[in-house]
Amino acid sequence: MWTLIALFALVTPREALVSVVIVVGLLVVGAVSFLLMLRFDRAALETRPGDVGAFTH
Repeated sequence: MWTLIALFALVTPREALVSVVIVVGLLVVGAVSFLLMLRFDRAALETRPGDVGAFTH
């Protein structure tokens, strides 16, 4: 919800094209990063922060 509000606030003025590109780019990078972790390193997503066992192979 916060992302949608931030996008709306940035898209409203016509001069804010650079801000929109930055926000959309960050969202795309975050989504790709999440999907790559979901596909190739699912164990990292299923561990809690501070769980030392996540780093052993």
